[in-house]
Amino acid sequence: MTGRQQFRFDPTACTGCEACVLACRMANRAQQVRPWRRVHSFNPLRLPGLPVFHLSLACHHCLHPACLAHCPARAYTQDPATGAVSHHPERCLGCRYCTWTCPHDAPRFDPGAGVVEKCGFCLERQGQGLEPACVAQCPLGALGFEPRDAAAAPVADPPPGFPATGLGPALRFLPLRRAAPVQAAPPESGLLARGRRALLAVPEPRITARGEWALVLFTATLAVLAGIMLALALRPGRPLPAPAGQPWAFAGAGLAALALSTLHLGRPARAWRALANLRGSWLSREVALAGGFLLLAGLRLGAPQVRGLAWAAALAGLAALYAVDRVYQVATHSGPLNFHSAHALFNGLYLAGLLAGCWPLALAAGLLKAGLYLNRKLHFRRQGRTARPLLSLVRLAAGFGLPLLAFGGAAAVPGALLGDLVDRWEYYGELGELELRSPQGDLAEALAERCR
Repeated sequence: MTGRQQFRFDPTACTGCEACVLACRMANRAQQVRPWRRVHSFNPLRLPGLPVFHLSLACHHCLHPACLAHCPARAYTQDPATGAVSHHPERCLGCRYCTWTCPHDAPRFDPGAGVVEKCGFCLERQGQGLEPACVAQCPLGALGFEPRDAAAAPVADPPPGFPATGLGPALRFLPLRRAAPVQAAPPESGLLARGRRALLAVPEPRITARGEWALVLFTATLAVLAGIMLALALRPGRPLPAPAGQPWAFAGAGLAALALSTLHLGRPARAWRALANLRGSWLSREVALAGGFLLLAGLRLGAPQVRGLAWAAALAGLAALYAVDRVYQVATHSGPLNFHSAHALFNGLYLAGLLAGCWPLALAAGLLKAGLYLNRKLHFRRQGRTARPLLSLVRLAAGFGLPLLAFGGAAAVPGALLGDLVDRWEYYGELGELELRSPQGDLAEALAERCR
């Protein structure tokens, strides 16, 4: 079997028997801990008036794979002959960034090994002229394997659960021939308003504030340190409120930030590999810029008489905060102008204005953050989502009220920091509520839309 191949899937023929899942497991039992191929069902409750069908999906070995493009450790490679996207666990540092960026939910994190795993396209079987194990063992021929025609679109009129991404997946769908016409939702579907996650089999969020607490603290600490450097650059002769102006406090916070940045990794000893993809990964750029910022800040604190070091460190810090924000915008497939009140860059600018006693900067950044925060809460209210009014009150009072009352004083910065921590904690919770794009999540959303 030579040349680039692709999967072919007939949702009409698939009964959801999961023989493909078992075949994949048996063929890759030495490497596979979590299922590489999964069967997702549309309308698993068999609600009347709606179709029932299944999707058997794994890694689709895209022409432009997001996992390969954004992995900071270059743990992915693509075979130019077959198009297979392979993961190399010996390079993986377990950051899980590929699981955030892949809209097909193909990479799976193994907490035991601390690395990611995924379908390898059965390259050994292809080399022997055989089909992948999942295709060979499908009893109804729902899964097929065929040469990939570069001139033809690999995904034509995909069913719900497989949205267009522009990544060029090596998968072609046959039309769903028995799809029932969309009808009004039956009375029984009122249950969908209660227990939506259980009834619609919505996947568990891949990003949670509790699961990423180390990143919450790391990004908040980095914003504080960048704010301190910018304040020193803006007002070089102005003493900063204790302990922000003490070199020992800055150095301790910098070391804590470095330690926190590794705690969420499955393989912390491989953290150095995060610099391997500066060209393509915002996570690599974040690590490089944060390291450069801390180095320049250390030089500035050790040699305050050297002119220009404060501005060099401040600019490096702001660039690091911008990279932090871009990491999450890539994961959520949003643009660079999709601002959020918890963005690290805004936090750094706001703190710098407070520390330097610079009213224009503090007010501009503070009003922007407060406006974005209130707008988000109003949006949640209109959507019927939980707005957490008590937590919001704490965030507004501590983050904006206290700094205004104690402007230029020592109490302004702790209040702003507490408010930012609340905002950032909520931000990570919202990232989880977004349910990063996945086939199972898209199927659940499509079913919910038809049942409204």
